[in-house]
Amino acid sequence: MKSTAQLGRFTIRDVNLWDAPDLYALLGDADTVRYMGVPQLRNVMEANVLISRYQAGPGRWLSVLDGTKPQATRFLGIVGLEIRGHQATLTIAFNRSREARGAGREFSVPFVQWIFTYPQIWRVWAYCHVDNLPVQKVLARMGAEREGRLRRFAFFPNLSNEPQDVFVYGITR
Repeated sequence: MKSTAQLGRFTIRDVNLWDAPDLYALLGDADTVRYMGVPQLRNVMEANVLISRYQAGPGRWLSVLDGTKPQATRFLGIVGLEIRGHQATLTIAFNRSREARGAGREFSVPFVQWIFTYPQIWRVWAYCHVDNLPVQKVLARMGAEREGRLRRFAFFPNLSNEPQDVFVYGITR
């Protein structure tokens, strides 16, 4: 996949080490990471370590930038994408700033459409904690159907040290 793409008003590109301060602002916020599978970041150095780990891993993290401003580099959030065979697993996190309000909903539909431009992809799916109502609403708005509940499926280190239940959502071509 390309490392940069334009999706409406959004630019997406591979996350880089210079994104560490923005990533720290995003994942250092307790409310943002409450239902995420990464621990809340305590400093920029932890953001650097996290970026390096994802750059070496099987998935991709993409920075989502606002392309409407003249600087066209305002960091709004990240999207995680892991492709295995015919399916893509999706994770989206946007900052809670005024500029990013509603951007997750606006971004998600064209992003899924972009993923489906790759002929090998037949399924896009995501999971979220059963208590994470805002993400459940975003997933439904982007056309994902709730396919079921997986019990004790994922760890959410900001909630508990025990695996938690999740809802699985999917979109198929």
